[in-house]
Amino acid sequence: MQETAIVQSAEFVRKSLPEKAPKDEAWLAPFGPLTTKATHEAAKALPADQREEFLAKNKKPYSLLYTFSVIVAVVCGTAGLPHILVRFYTNPDGVAAKKTTMWVMILIGTFYVFPPIFGVLGRNLLPELYNATGSKGPDKVVLELPILIREKYGMLGSILSGITCAGAFAAFMSTFSGLLVSMTSALAHDVYGRMLRPKSTAEERMKMFKWCAVLIGSVSVILGCFVEQLNINFMVGQAFAIAAASYFPLLFMSVWWRGMTMKGAATGMLTGGICALVAAVLTNVSDLALDKGPMGKVFAAFDPLNAFWKAHPLLRILCEQPAIWACRWQSH
Repeated sequence: MQETAIVQSAEFVRKSLPEKAPKDEAWLAPFGPLTTKATHEAAKALPADQREEFLAKNKKPYSLLYTFSVIVAVVCGTAGLPHILVRFYTNPDGVAAKKTTMWVMILIGTFYVFPPIFGVLGRNLLPELYNATGSKGPDKVVLELPILIREKYGMLGSILSGITCAGAFAAFMSTFSGLLVSMTSALAHDVYGRMLRPKSTAEERMKMFKWCAVLIGSVSVILGCFVEQLNINFMVGQAFAIAAASYFPLLFMSVWWRGMTMKGAATGMLTGGICALVAAVLTNVSDLALDKGPMGKVFAAFDPLNAFWKAHPLLRILCEQPAIWACRWQSH
């Protein structure tokens, strides 16, 4: 009652939903369209009289598996992504690195609270965004909501907008810079400095570091040109899954298990990371094969995978979100 009175006193009354908006029952459902996509696609391939029985039997278990795998990817993958790893490259000593890492984890956790807040406020206060598509659709709530709140509360809207922009910009900067530093350091220091030329000087390693940074940056830009047709938001979750399957078990076991060796660490990291990467790539190239433009022609050879996914929705889910099995495999 108190919350209702506050909302009404602030003239923030929920607006009626347009026809394109999902109903409250669907919006509040614990499993969203991504978690049920594989099951629905598999049901379409069945005879009409078998679809309802198939969905009733498999929709909830498969969606639950998908959700748990996403949770494993987000929780474990955060610790293995550059948001955390880069802190060990940019602090003068171990004590400072531990403190910085702790605060980064707290700030990331705080930032994760805001997307649900934006979703609830946007659905109730800006439902008209459902009538548009693309960048003018519901995603625009990040821009429109602070303006609406600023009209009623002044600085509160600016604070909300500032926190969101700062969090997103910090995540963007730490991700690409941390990945670049981590991968470049591994090539220049470990591969070049220890394996190829163990007698190289610090100056030679620094020179190789610069060349590796240019090489990795160029490869990343080229690969980025092929993901325009893909769902970037979906691929972010897969990046977390790959990190959870490769870096996180390595970091965790190296701290708590004294039997960890360099060969074991390298083998486990490569096994988990490659398995998760291959699984994610298979689902993405099969999606690209469905594209009506030039990408569909380039990846046409992978189109038979889509028929395979419809016949095996469980495998599709495990490949879309491989953290739940790849992370455990890496540990072994």
